[in-house]
Amino acid sequence: MKYSVAITDQFSGKIDLAEKYLGVGIGAGTYTFWKLFGLLLCVLSILWLFNMLPGGPSNLAPSAMLMSIVNC
Repeated sequence: MKYSVAITDQFSGKIDLAEKYLGVGIGAGTYTFWKLFGLLLCVLSILWLFNMLPGGPSNLAPSAMLMSIVNC
């Protein structure tokens, strides 16, 4: 990302745990943590979209689940 450093400095600052285990310096540590966190959110959102998360209602198709919410 072009603005990784500026965004991190403005909103969160350095994450010590990420700096320790993912490396130190530009392009590592905190910046890598936020990129991995974003990737994880993308994967979870796709799993949620297709109702594939564990513990969800497995007997309803996504469209049937949507209809049951709308009809309430």
